[in-house]
Amino acid sequence: MRLVDTDSGSFRFSTQGVAPGKRLAALREIFGEMIRLDFEATQDQPVEAELAVDITPGLRRTRIVSPLTARIARPAHMLADGEDSLCLIMKTGGKLALSQRGVEAEAADGDALLLMYREPADLRFSDLTYVAVRVPFAALQPLATDVELATARRIPGSNEALRLLRGYLPTLPARFEAPQMSRLAAAHVYDLIALALGATEEAAQTAGRGGLRAARLDAVKRDLARNADLRLDELARRHRITPRYVQLLFEDEGTSFSAFVRDLRLAAAHAMLASPRYRAWTLTSIAFEAGFGDLSHFNRCFRRHYGMTPSDHRARSAAARDG
Repeated sequence: MRLVDTDSGSFRFSTQGVAPGKRLAALREIFGEMIRLDFEATQDQPVEAELAVDITPGLRRTRIVSPLTARIARPAHMLADGEDSLCLIMKTGGKLALSQRGVEAEAADGDALLLMYREPADLRFSDLTYVAVRVPFAALQPLATDVELATARRIPGSNEALRLLRGYLPTLPARFEAPQMSRLAAAHVYDLIALALGATEEAAQTAGRGGLRAARLDAVKRDLARNADLRLDELARRHRITPRYVQLLFEDEGTSFSAFVRDLRLAAAHAMLASPRYRAWTLTSIAFEAGFGDLSHFNRCFRRHYGMTPSDHRARSAAARDG
């Protein structure tokens, strides 16, 4: 089996493409070589798993969905590899028990536990479904109050920084085109993990300007993308922040809440005008459906944004479809 490069890259694995008798061996190889953990599970259960690993500088992200009851360990003999990282394991189904440094903790769906790679550890899953992010120990140590004390400590799913981290990780690409964006994403993840564990005062202030704000803004944007009709006060209440704070998040990015919502509505109208499904709709109907209350305002905004009128865009799209 060819595994992904250790510095960067992506890896996808499914037991669907492996003969049933060879699936456990394949999982053991992946966990041993790529995740640097021993994997054990019995054959008297369905061996099914979907696994994805994305590696970018300073970050290793793993997602696995599997009904397996399994034991995963970082045994003493494996410590010779010199791997010195921290792994935040977020349960997305079933339960997890972690034992490390004489401490035992359990996590249920939504909770998280911190695993330290430099010392032996034992993990038992009742359902091998989780999301994990692995970061260098040296990157997190200055940010958290006491990283080692946080090992094998349950972080409840209600923890705000953990909730934001869970929402932020899926938005990151498998690879970054620009190195500076990769570094920025890693820094944001470090900030959120530190806040979830208990950040130092200085790090908490920095994270408030960096990772925490970025994750909050991302969560707000995703909410608006699903429902651009949300009012500012409704959005703020859903995310447990003030309306003014929502506005500040957008202002820090060089835009505004109203401009972002307008652009979402314009994008919706742009797609509708190009779609044959809406060919019988009038411009007024499309404008209102997209969230604009005034046709002339819609026409002005559309022309300013796309450099053409809505009618021109509809005509060009129809001509392109018809050849």
